[in-house]
Amino acid sequence: MMTLKKWLQTRITITDKYTIKDVLQILCKDIFFWICRTPEIECDYEESTFRRKFYKFIYQTYNNQQKEEFKPYDEDMYLYFTMKFSQDIIDMFFKFRETTRGYNLHLFHNSKDISLDLEQFLFTHLLIEDPYFDYDDENDYENNIDNTIYESYL
Repeated sequence: MMTLKKWLQTRITITDKYTIKDVLQILCKDIFFWICRTPEIECDYEESTFRRKFYKFIYQTYNNQQKEEFKPYDEDMYLYFTMKFSQDIIDMFFKFRETTRGYNLHLFHNSKDISLDLEQFLFTHLLIEDPYFDYDDENDYENNIDNTIYESYL
């Protein structure tokens, strides 16, 4: 079986200039573009770390079909994430299919390849703004503490 490092360095048959890693970098840029234009989410890692995790995920999930069992760290947040972002992720998945087709790669073209795996990866590796957190309550709480401290010195 081919290692991740060797697989990433595999030359693309359509041109000797590009490797699989080059194509995955293009896909990763699409993810970062989506993150930048979506204020409710941000990356949980430095870009280089996220990219390495993305490469490993693609290699295991879409190349070797070795899918890890997914268990969300928070069911409510996962439900919120899927309801709010699933269409964006489906669109991104179809864009990934077009990109890889253009480079004559078969990633994302197997009948078992679905956007749900990408959605689960993104949920696990992104920070999502908590829609249930009331920032006004936090400010009120802090003001209350300040007032209580001030009043105790009077």
